[in-house]
Amino acid sequence: MNYETITRSVSQSLAKMPAVMMAAMLMLPGGLLAVDAKTQIELEKEGIELIDDLEMVAKDIRYNAGQLQTTTLDMKATKWAHLHHLSQIKDLVNDGLNPPLKRLQEIQPDLPEWKQKSIDKMLESALALAADANAAILNKRNSGVLPAALNQEYREQLATIYKHSELLVKAADIAGNYARARLKAAEAGLISRK
Repeated sequence: MNYETITRSVSQSLAKMPAVMMAAMLMLPGGLLAVDAKTQIELEKEGIELIDDLEMVAKDIRYNAGQLQTTTLDMKATKWAHLHHLSQIKDLVNDGLNPPLKRLQEIQPDLPEWKQKSIDKMLESALALAADANAAILNKRNSGVLPAALNQEYREQLATIYKHSELLVKAADIAGNYARARLKAAEAGLISRK
């Protein structure tokens, strides 16, 4: 088929179509774009809220990791004190980080590319944090009566938990601030959404 044949075929098809149906077809893309733009804004707002949640949880984990690091310097610190903070970290990872990360992964394909990359970085930090926390918990459980101050591997694991929680706090803070600024600019019509 050449260009003229295709053009004639399309013209004949359009001529047979009722005017109301043709008008509806012409209006459809604009209507869909408006819904998509509205959905896009809602997803971006949800993404900002989820990132803020991640930041708050990461701060709590950082606090507990800091407390653990401090107690490792005290030879009189009880095993219970360590297990308590480790349990707090475990709960924060499982109940605080997992739900928002899971939702961010669900909506990630519909978010701007820059935010997708930010989510990947936060997910990477969160996975490392979870692995570190798990290793520290197992280490502490298996260390018997060895004081934390004398357990070099455990102290290094706590330092790594603190480091990864700090990275997650910073990544979430930067991503959240940038997302809020871009959303405001997009709502004001200063930039495109993607």
